[in-house]
Amino acid sequence: MLTIPVAAADQPPPPTEPVKAYQRRVRCTGAEVPDESELRFEASVPVQEILLTNPEVQDLPPDVYEVISEKVTYCLAQRPGAYGILKYRRPVIKRKDTEVLSCPPAPPAVFEQSFPDVSLLAGLLIEKFVFHLPLYRQHQRLEQAGIRLSRSTLTHWVQRAADLWEPIYYALLSLILQSWLVLMDETPLKAGRREKGKLHRGYLWPIYGDQDEIAFPFSASRVQAVVREALGKFCGVLLTDGYSVYERFV
Repeated sequence: MLTIPVAAADQPPPPTEPVKAYQRRVRCTGAEVPDESELRFEASVPVQEILLTNPEVQDLPPDVYEVISEKVTYCLAQRPGAYGILKYRRPVIKRKDTEVLSCPPAPPAVFEQSFPDVSLLAGLLIEKFVFHLPLYRQHQRLEQAGIRLSRSTLTHWVQRAADLWEPIYYALLSLILQSWLVLMDETPLKAGRREKGKLHRGYLWPIYGDQDEIAFPFSASRVQAVVREALGKFCGVLLTDGYSVYERFV
């Protein structure tokens, strides 16, 4: 026989106390605290080995002592970001029998009539949009490394690189809109100069899909038409805050 426990009717309900969301307490179990007793790093991290000489035997001939073991000490170091120049040498060949000249083609450039390597463009974008390092600071680092470029050149490269990403963005957004549930919100962003000392106020509208994908449509306003244009023919569940433009989306 299956017995289901039921509270007695004469017992008072358990006391309740409303707790605001920002007053939640998180118990620290100690599992989240990293162990600092040893240095931990992945195999992809470069390691520079440095052999230290023993001053007690450095003046002795090798045949009077032997190394029986060694001890290892790790130190976490930092190296400045490195820039370099790729110099491609392409020999011009002349056939002696036909006197025909030939030369291997130059490696394909990311942009026509421009010389940034794909590694530099990727670094500019990652530093700016992932680690929020402005271009003027990246420009300063280039100058300190001995590279002379105008700051407007970096801006132009970032703009052209962003254009290359546009098809990927639309493919990602299309995939997100196939989700059964999406989350959407809007956040203000200063972008574009309105006048000296003033910036336009725009909005990013992040759309989050059920497979952890996210896209960031941009608009100069936060009107209802932006939501309709961004979501298109989406017909799933839309999870948002209480902003009225979402309520009118059908």
